[in-house]
Amino acid sequence: MDELFVQIESIKNMMIARATGSYPSDTDDTEYKKLRAELLGNPLIKSKLPRFMRTCRSLDEFWGFIKPKFEHYADRRRFLRDEFDPVLTFLEESNQAPMDESITETLTTLDSASVQAAWQKALERRNDDPEGAITSARTLLEAVCKHILDEDSISYDDKDDIPKLYG
Repeated sequence: MDELFVQIESIKNMMIARATGSYPSDTDDTEYKKLRAELLGNPLIKSKLPRFMRTCRSLDEFWGFIKPKFEHYADRRRFLRDEFDPVLTFLEESNQAPMDESITETLTTLDSASVQAAWQKALERRNDDPEGAITSARTLLEAVCKHILDEDSISYDDKDDIPKLYG
């Protein structure tokens, strides 16, 4: 999460520089394009990014967007801070890892209460009780294996561990 936060801060600062009269070098524009592609490719934050990031493919395109919108640099800075605030706040307040949302959606398709409970317990324990989170993750894997075996009508002993269930 920290790396993602730094990337968003970096692109915001590039845009502030461009919006306040700094002309980008080719390196700045290349870096903007690279960061923009990475951020827009991240399903966790894509919908939280400012809309103009989807439409402004270069810093010059961004300049064409921001210049007529605000006459003064202070207004442009304020606008950019406000536009990036939701995604930055989300990252600051979130204890999520980049794949949490995707994994949660995938596990929901299994329609298994034990799988859902094990996943939630692992998430809850992740920061404050890492050992408990590992135990919960193990329980999650066992629950997924048992769910798959149940779906295929394959019998197993409730006491079987992950290697036996997987085998």
